[in-house]
Amino acid sequence: DEMVDDVDYIAGMINRQLSRKLLQAVETASYSGSGVTPNLNGVKTVSTAWVAGASAGIVDNANIVDVLRVGITQILLAEQPMPTYILMNPADVLALKQIKVSTTDKRYIDALQMIAGDMLLDGIPIIQTTLVTADDFLIGNSDLAQMLTKEGISIEVGYDGNDFTTNFRTIRAEWRGVVFVQNNDRTAFVEGDFTTAKAALETP
Repeated sequence: DEMVDDVDYIAGMINRQLSRKLLQAVETASYSGSGVTPNLNGVKTVSTAWVAGASAGIVDNANIVDVLRVGITQILLAEQPMPTYILMNPADVLALKQIKVSTTDKRYIDALQMIAGDMLLDGIPIIQTTLVTADDFLIGNSDLAQMLTKEGISIEVGYDGNDFTTNFRTIRAEWRGVVFVQNNDRTAFVEGDFTTAKAALETP
């Protein structure tokens, strides 16, 4: 109650902390939300699983680049548009940068491009984010995943539980919206993990 009286302080704290945390929660749910009310249905949740297809068991020394290229091809074979991003954990991006031509040829593979600070694989930007668990990846087209906002961030102060008797107040931040990928577009998104995918590609 005393803090609520300090209007300048409480407003600044909410803007810096509560709103930021809420938007982080929206971002996380947009990526991996379970879809069980009240959770968003995350893009990863509705994505198509990566499959080796015709490349199964025929790639010597399969690496991250091989996995991603097969995933891109999987999307194109599903008659979907070219992906616009590859989401990867920073640790896997580092591993990608460190891939050598072979155990004897220590040159780095010539697969990545850097354009205006952006890292690209075959023209597709690679986005580093801790939203993606290490060893996982998601390839997709941002134009086909939509977010609609019904109500912007609202912040309310009130009593909850024993707040009145303990002289506390509860502050609630809320956002109302939806993230969705149409059923026909779900094959435009491919997700998987590098360990399993590399094993599926590797020559016996």
